[in-house]
Amino acid sequence: MREKVLIVYYLLATVIISYACVLVFDYDKDNNWLYDIHYFLSALVFGYYFDRILVKKINRQIVTVLFILVAINFILSDFIFRHTFFNSISTAFLFLSVIIAALFYFHELLATVTEKNILLNFNLWVVSGYLVYFLGGFLIILSYSYFSDKLSFEDRIILGNLWVVLNVLLFITSVLTLCSFLWIASQIRSR
Repeated sequence: MREKVLIVYYLLATVIISYACVLVFDYDKDNNWLYDIHYFLSALVFGYYFDRILVKKINRQIVTVLFILVAINFILSDFIFRHTFFNSISTAFLFLSVIIAALFYFHELLATVTEKNILLNFNLWVVSGYLVYFLGGFLIILSYSYFSDKLSFEDRIILGNLWVVLNVLLFITSVLTLCSFLWIASQIRSR
């Protein structure tokens, strides 16, 4: 079930972000609301996903509370109080929550070593990709927030080049996830 939730989320996120990219070409239109929806859905889906893959009850509770706080934060800051510009603090909170959940997962995985081949664990590869993307993204988003407060609007547009790095990280993690899925499938078929 958790893989189906991720697939639906990825498809929905692709549609939302694609539409946001179309809107960005017309500078008269605000696309921040689409990112707000995307990040809110991300909080819900990642909260569900990590709740399903974590074993220890305390870790699941901490992660659930973190992602509930992230979702509430997005509702309050982006939907009720309506930020007019990108809300990097809320987004950084989401990214930090994913990083914490990923570290919990790795701690549990390493604490319960079994005879099974760890490389055939799809969650290992997905969470590894998440850690790379969200850790790099966390640093980029915090930098963006810091610099955007000190720069003029014209300079903020140049600062948008940080998003290129974020997209490269997303591409790398997507390739990592796809390659791991194909490798695991080939290993299972060869048995």
